[in-house]
Amino acid sequence: MSDADSKRARIQSRVETSQERLKRESAQLPTLPLSRAPADAYPPEDFSSLAREHPWLIVAAGAGAGLLLGALLPKRTGSKLGGRALGLAAAGAELALAFSRTTRDAASGGAREGLQRIDQGTAPLRRRAGAAAASGSQSARSTGIRIAGEAIKLASRLRK
Repeated sequence: MSDADSKRARIQSRVETSQERLKRESAQLPTLPLSRAPADAYPPEDFSSLAREHPWLIVAAGAGAGLLLGALLPKRTGSKLGGRALGLAAAGAELALAFSRTTRDAASGGAREGLQRIDQGTAPLRRRAGAAAASGSQSARSTGIRIAGEAIKLASRLRK
């Protein structure tokens, strides 16, 4: 066997060893959870699901309908109708605020749960990274001490 063939065989064995170690370590990683389809992937089936998915669209549509009705009604329409419309608008605004609070609370709860899942999923990786850093630090320290010892020996030989 020539020198190049022996080097090639040695490199090939190191590559195979690294690939086996990579397969073994990647098998220990936690699996990623399957992600849900985006909300817009399927159209809403009814008005309530549309309102749950797009609350601001409902608020904007209500405001637009109010502006349209206001523009269409004659200015001489009695104050009773105006007072009723104002009361209905206030009730609609209260409903929209309550709905937005409910939506906000549900979204914050989902975000909290997602952060907890991420924290649990990455804990093994963080532990392994910390152990690898500690091992690398210890290895670098011992190598530095060994190099310093050899340098001291070399310096003492040169002084003689």
